Amino acid sequence: MSVTYRTACAALGAVLFLGSGSMVQAQDANRDVVVTKAAVGDIVHRLAQRSGEFKEEFNKAIEHSMMDGTKLEERAKHRADDLHDAAKRLKDVFGDKKDKNNPAVRDQVDKTLSAGADVNRIMQDHRFTDKLQRNWDLLRSDLNALAAVYALSPL
Repeated sequence: MSVTYRTACAALGAVLFLGSGSMVQAQDANRDVVVTKAAVGDIVHRLAQRSGEFKEEFNKAIEHSMMDGTKLEERAKHRADDLHDAAKRLKDVFGDKKDKNNPAVRDQVDKTLSAGADVNRIMQDHRFTDKLQRNWDLLRSDLNALAAVYALSPL
C-alpha cells in the first residue's frame, strides 16, 4: 500500500467520522446555507410562543425581586414586552410575506434580535429563578437560531 493511498484513506475516514454528527444542509452559489421556509417558520413560531411564556414568567419574577417597585422594574418589564411584541410582529410579517429575504421580514428580524439583546443584558446582570433562566435559555437559543439564518452575531 502506498503512502499516498493510505493518506487518502485516512483523510476520507476522518471526514466520514467527523462529518457523521453534523447536519447536512443544502448550498447554492449565492448563499453559504439554504434554509427552508418551513425551518424559518418553525423558528419564528417558537419565538412568538416562547417570548409570551417568558414575558409572563419574567413579570412574576421581577415582582418578587429586589427590583420590585423601582424604575428598573418598569424598564425591565418594558424590555420583555418589546421582545414579545417584536416576535409576534415577526410571526405576522413572515406569515404574510412567506419569504425570509423580504425586506419587511429582515427589518422585523433585526428589531426582534435587538429586543432580545436588551433582555439578554438584563438576564446576565441579575439573578432570577432557575425556571425563568431555563425559559430564557430556550428563547435565547431560538433567537440565536434566527441570527444564524441571517448570518448575524448570536446573543
